[in-house]
Amino acid sequence: MSLNEHVQRIISWRESFVTLPDSHFFELIRMYLGEIHSPFNKQKLVEQLGAFLRREEIQKTIVSLLSENDIQILAAVRHINDSTQEKLASFFSGTFSFALLYERLLNLEERLLIYRYADKRTGKQIIAINPMLEEVLEPYTSISAVLSPSPVSKVNFNVQTALSPEFIASFISFVSRFRDLCRADGTLKKRVSAEVRKFFGERAELLQPVATAFINLSILIETEDGYEINQTRLRAFAELDEEKQYAYLCVSSFGHFSRNQLVRQAGLLIDTALSTGDAGFTRQIILRKALLISDKYTDSNGLNELGGTGRFARMMARSRETQESVVTNHEEKSEDGASVMDRLFETAVLMGFFDQKGKTEDGEDVYVTGYFLKNRVNRNPNSSGGAKVLSIDAAFNVTIMPGLRLKDLISLVSFMDIRQFDTAALFEINKKSIMRSFDYGFSRQEIIDLLSKYSAYELPQNLLVSINEWNDSYSSACVYKGYILQVNRENSLMVEKNPVISAHISKTLAEGIYLLDVVSDEEIAQIIERSGLDFIGRVKETDRHSEAAAFPDFTYNTEIPENDFEGESRPVLTPGQRADHFENMRNELEKLQAGSEQKDGLLLRIKRKIVLIPEQLKPETVHFERIEASGMDFSGKVHIIEDAIASDNMVEIEYTGMNPDEPKSVRMLGTPLSIEKHEYDSIVRMIIHPEEEERSFSISRASCIKKIRGSILR
Repeated sequence: MSLNEHVQRIISWRESFVTLPDSHFFELIRMYLGEIHSPFNKQKLVEQLGAFLRREEIQKTIVSLLSENDIQILAAVRHINDSTQEKLASFFSGTFSFALLYERLLNLEERLLIYRYADKRTGKQIIAINPMLEEVLEPYTSISAVLSPSPVSKVNFNVQTALSPEFIASFISFVSRFRDLCRADGTLKKRVSAEVRKFFGERAELLQPVATAFINLSILIETEDGYEINQTRLRAFAELDEEKQYAYLCVSSFGHFSRNQLVRQAGLLIDTALSTGDAGFTRQIILRKALLISDKYTDSNGLNELGGTGRFARMMARSRETQESVVTNHEEKSEDGASVMDRLFETAVLMGFFDQKGKTEDGEDVYVTGYFLKNRVNRNPNSSGGAKVLSIDAAFNVTIMPGLRLKDLISLVSFMDIRQFDTAALFEINKKSIMRSFDYGFSRQEIIDLLSKYSAYELPQNLLVSINEWNDSYSSACVYKGYILQVNRENSLMVEKNPVISAHISKTLAEGIYLLDVVSDEEIAQIIERSGLDFIGRVKETDRHSEAAAFPDFTYNTEIPENDFEGESRPVLTPGQRADHFENMRNELEKLQAGSEQKDGLLLRIKRKIVLIPEQLKPETVHFERIEASGMDFSGKVHIIEDAIASDNMVEIEYTGMNPDEPKSVRMLGTPLSIEKHEYDSIVRMIIHPEEEERSFSISRASCIKKIRGSILR
């Protein structure tokens, strides 16, 4: 960060502090600088506070009081671009409840470690590290503070049965055989599910998400006779790199998305999976990675402003540079990266983007980058070429070993029927499958050439004879539907030389009889008008190949982190340092001549790590305010809520054993709206955060009610 940027951040902190509500502003000043004497100047007071924070002994004490939770939250604030309440809550989902996170953020603000300001572009409240303390906090808030690898206590390495070109090709063949495979809602029919298990064995669970994705990508389309493959769309899909194909399948198995959303989520999935490397991370940490990665290439500020310099940081920076060219519509972003990855995760594991390395001591699964993805990154994309992967026996059974790209396989399986999919895919060639390929437009010679190209041995003679016989049978009669142009012998040459008409002749059926590739009365009328020929044809459909829009391509990082995970190390803070500080401050407190309420107030400041030096222990700065009531103190709990309503503060309500199946305590944070008094109880109506839902709660049943002072997240 340049000097000017640092100065601007200091100015931003000062402005933010000055604009705090007076009650909050003067309370913080009194806690750190003592009583305020008139006349006073807010700007001068903030400058004095800044000078206080720059003192070496103060900074050392601040660092010594950091807990692991403090460090994690500060590291998240540092590395999340323009961190907000929503981003932090998503980042720490599963680690901190919203109420606990709010309490920790409020405490860090009271300790002057963080501050908040309004973003000029969005108006959102941004949470940032106090620039006066950035340098001293930097060694403790490296990326490894929140993204550290997970030690594996029980190694159970499991390479997932990932997607493969052979699997997708087998699925395509399966659709040709079982066209009536899905219900109206897109789920596989019960009868088809039984066939899936027979044909695909342990890979059967992949069929449903792949089928759903094919439908959402318009590769699998519904017709009157069931589902069929849109060959043009399929070939466009097959042009993509394999990892991009599978990323699109994973994303599309959850719905139909716009091009920008599809690219963003697919890129996020690949980048997140690759960033996992071989170190091993739990799902929770992987979701944090996803939020940071998506944050860097969807928000306006770059990673370097946040101080990232390690390998993972460089990956995120490059990710933003390569993705922002295709992700331009920020209005489409309805989920953060963690939410997207949380939704995709189980299917991503199923499809092989992550492999299970083992379990932690607590029984959590630990994941590494999927084998297929690492293999794809390190492999020459053009390596498959003309691999000899086919083996054909005398009964026309075809074994296809791995080695071909999907773009090569889709032509092969067009004239084969799937029999069994395993390590190798087993197909059969029969009259029905060959006839089907003729319908797709393949010729006898094209089929033979493809089989010869990929077969390791000479083709069986009886197969060649059968293909020739089936071709003769297929060619003996043809049924056409479409517009037919019939002209007499004298005019046939004129039609064939007419550039308007000749461009639309699909097939010459006989002398003077032409099949046209038009599909509507309006189109043929326009052709007639432009050609100068006056005739009427009857309605038909032709074998007309329309151009499908190409699937959006994108780039992603190909660097896989090493096991040391950025090589970052953090200074170690010992609990003894904190314990010594608390004991010293309590001893100093005991020496003071002050009332019990004042001592209780100062003791609370010591516990909240606000008191850093003995000079802050000034009884006259304590203004007693009751903020908590618990147990049987019903009137006290009502008073706390009434006071929170009057001062527009939030409250935290805790219940112990709220439900029979929920024995643990439950804490909820919200803004109280009103109290409804009943004969035996009073009910408080609240807006619960972060859900922003209005709910009602019993006051008498609450084990504890606490008023939350300040409004850092509002």
